[in-house]
Amino acid sequence: MSFGTFDSAVSRTHIHPVDPQLLVPPRADALFGLYDQVATTLTGDFAEPAKQAALDQLFTGLRDRKLAMAPTDWTALVAASRQHPLMQLVHQDPFTYRAFSKPRGYAGDAVMMDYIYGREEHWAPPEATDIGRSVFQFTTSAPASEGVRARRAYISTRIDRLVEERRHPHILAIAAGHMREAGMSAAVRRRKTGRYIALDADAESLREVERSYANYGVETVTASFRRLLTDPQGIGEFDFVYSTGLFDYLNQRTARRLVLGMFQMLRPGGKLLVANFLPGVRDIGYMETFMDWQLIYRSRRDMVDLTMDIPEEEVEEVRIVSEDCRNIVFLELRKT
Repeated sequence: MSFGTFDSAVSRTHIHPVDPQLLVPPRADALFGLYDQVATTLTGDFAEPAKQAALDQLFTGLRDRKLAMAPTDWTALVAASRQHPLMQLVHQDPFTYRAFSKPRGYAGDAVMMDYIYGREEHWAPPEATDIGRSVFQFTTSAPASEGVRARRAYISTRIDRLVEERRHPHILAIAAGHMREAGMSAAVRRRKTGRYIALDADAESLREVERSYANYGVETVTASFRRLLTDPQGIGEFDFVYSTGLFDYLNQRTARRLVLGMFQMLRPGGKLLVANFLPGVRDIGYMETFMDWQLIYRSRRDMVDLTMDIPEEEVEEVRIVSEDCRNIVFLELRKT
């Protein structure tokens, strides 16, 4: 599968090097020295393992600096970092550049998720320069991307187990994107699910869902998740309601309201599942600096707090688990 040509940022933008001392907080010299080293490695005649090692140092250095700095100092550092020539180089990676340019208005869109899944599916990678391919190889195998692949597998496994408990269960995916978990599920491919709805505000994403999964009985609904806040039962009742990437963008108040709405859509004994990135993921500094990709990270305690508006007597079970890479945490509820 190919996702079209990549129009390199380098062809449109020339950024002149600046003196980092003029723009960044104190103690940033070492980080800019690291930028220089990574840029030299990416552009030089180095073997691929050396380039991957340099990018690993970049990710680790940015993560450590992000977690150690005051928010205002970090914001200043990000702005200065984007003036460094390294920005031009990493933007030759289609994954990094798509997040930064946001062609659909937001980072983390369904095409970006397909870049991540493509490593498992053996899809043809998007077109890129030699440098872009090196960065793409690293970014789509980094911890956050590994977590996204693990998240997809976790959801598909839950669907397969659900059909062993209930005959033709009804399922709703909120902010479904391309809903690639459906393609991994044996239950979906064998048409053992009942009504399976993909809800998303992005009509373009849902067209891909229809192309890929309509033959398996999947339906699409073009709507914002906010519809569920005002009319949670307007599209029916379900045995399984889940959302994978949406909660990474919702503040705690809105997230609690949506969890309540999702819970109200469940049939007796039904299950709810919500995924969220855990704090401190190694990619965080790079994502915010060069991808302009801001997430809301949640601890296990934060995930439990999302359930506090649900009456205690209506909840049979609460589970908080993480995937094997410890990058993403799952909240699971079962209704009485």
